[in-house]
Amino acid sequence: MSKISPEILTPILQEGSKLLNGIEQVLYKNIKACIILKNYISSSFGPDGLSKVIEQKIGNTLVTSDTATIINNLAFIHPSAKIISLAALSQEQESGDSAGFVVLFATELLTKSYDLIKQGFSISTIIDSFEEALETCLDILETLAEYKISDISDTKTIASLLSLFVDFRYPGLDCYIAPQIAYACVKIYSCGAKSFSTENIRVVKILGGNFDQTKTIMGTVIIKDTEGSVKLVKKANVAIFLCDFIISSTETKNSIMFKSAQEILSYSEDENYNIEEKIRNMAKIGINVIISSGFSDISLFYMDKYNIMALKIQSKFDLKRISRTCNSSLLAKIKLPNLNEIGHCESVSVKSFGLQKVTVFQQEISQNKIFTVVARANSTIILDNIERTIHKTTSIFKSLTRDSRFVPGAGASEIEIYRRLTSFANKNYNGHKNYLFQKFAEAFEIIPITLIENSGQSVNRILSQLHYSHSKGYQFQGVNINQSFVLNTKENGIWDLFTSKYWAIRRTVDAVTTILTTSQIIMSKQVKVEET
Repeated sequence: MSKISPEILTPILQEGSKLLNGIEQVLYKNIKACIILKNYISSSFGPDGLSKVIEQKIGNTLVTSDTATIINNLAFIHPSAKIISLAALSQEQESGDSAGFVVLFATELLTKSYDLIKQGFSISTIIDSFEEALETCLDILETLAEYKISDISDTKTIASLLSLFVDFRYPGLDCYIAPQIAYACVKIYSCGAKSFSTENIRVVKILGGNFDQTKTIMGTVIIKDTEGSVKLVKKANVAIFLCDFIISSTETKNSIMFKSAQEILSYSEDENYNIEEKIRNMAKIGINVIISSGFSDISLFYMDKYNIMALKIQSKFDLKRISRTCNSSLLAKIKLPNLNEIGHCESVSVKSFGLQKVTVFQQEISQNKIFTVVARANSTIILDNIERTIHKTTSIFKSLTRDSRFVPGAGASEIEIYRRLTSFANKNYNGHKNYLFQKFAEAFEIIPITLIENSGQSVNRILSQLHYSHSKGYQFQGVNINQSFVLNTKENGIWDLFTSKYWAIRRTVDAVTTILTTSQIIMSKQVKVEET
């Protein structure tokens, strides 16, 4: 089938649309866009990566070196950059790590592909060779996964591993955050949950104090005080209503004519009696905590009379979280709940964190699958970093529940994959396939090269030391960011999660093949939206 020329297609497009065609216009521009994205990310990659100051549209200022956060705050226009960024965000969401790896490795593969096309290789030949090299690469990665956690329910082991992923820019943060997250993750996992979910651990940010005052609470924390005078309930029986707690006699509009003041008083007494009767009946069946979107003053009066805690919550997200914590039903209208609709909680109390009052739904360990981390810091920037760190570490634990194997970190795995993949190609292939396999293997060098560049050391000297060490059989030798020589990652406890590395490589190759198979780019006219 012949290609449609731009001259034929352009007249039928909307005015202002663009059509790009050919290798120079499409592939080269795709690679150029990805290189620009790589330049944003590469300087922030690794422990010595620099932070970015991001001014958001809403006026907030972010200081971060996290790849996912940087990508989320960049408004991409070019479709190829969007493909790479979506692959990186998917990697971060699923595994909690290696988002920067996806961007760097994908850009390097595209650059190698462009050089191969200029040398005369067809795109289909490149894609077939890369996909074949991918399967061999993943088989090699399997052999590098020598370390495995035997007991994932060991809190100390999990805490030491999660501390490796805590932001090092805040000294001591790993000592406070990692053990608490490890404790919460292990307890949730030990409760017999079929699949661990990061939604089971929520972060509540309270400005003020220091991050060493961060606490992990078994249950749910709501940043709100109770409405009445009851501030503590033990062995709570909880009823949750989605509507306002207002008891009315009829649902239709009506007009009432009073002939005397006595009739007004008697009518008011009847209304109050109906409200009191409803609340009394709820108290008789054991309900001592009522949650609703609103309360009348007379309702609060009778709730205090019968020692019932009243909590006003309008957020459906918070209501659902309390419902999961207490195992209660969400009632659409005011009625007397049955026993199956009433939730149970060990205690509901109001506590103070600095000047902020919160309501804590604390549940027993055996029945609890939800934890809340109350993050404290004197800066919103630190609070945001703590929240991202908690999400990252819980995602990593989620990956550990699937596969608890590890591969050497600090660029050691990439150098070993390069060496073994090149050796495999030399033994099994000749000619162009051998050359294409070697180009695929060379792309892995971008990871240790970036680590060396960001640490301020000589790339040629450290990279040659790595290749020499691995050629002698020392497969655990990686980049030492503190001194100008290689280190043993096994002895220093520097590891990468196997599942993160596995899916990062696979997602990268999928994104690269998608970009390589693009023959034309049609960009519609951009519609400007006036900001109000």
